[in-house]
Amino acid sequence: FKGTDLIGLPLSAPNSTFPTIYVLPMFSVSADMGTGIVTSVPSNAPADYVALRDLKEKEALRLKFNIDNSKVLPFDP
Repeated sequence: FKGTDLIGLPLSAPNSTFPTIYVLPMFSVSADMGTGIVTSVPSNAPADYVALRDLKEKEALRLKFNIDNSKVLPFDP
């Protein structure tokens, strides 16, 4: 399967404040080739912050990846 098939799936991450988090695209990483899912920390990594910010601010981007608002908008670093 492709990494893009994972986008939007719910996950449970150790030590997360949220009981459920979601797989979101990371624009600096190729979704065509990967070895796993990595927990992003937008408050500590500028590229992660920018990716989350772009998804929150750009509805067209969420639509492109078929990401429901509830999987992005409530989350703040």
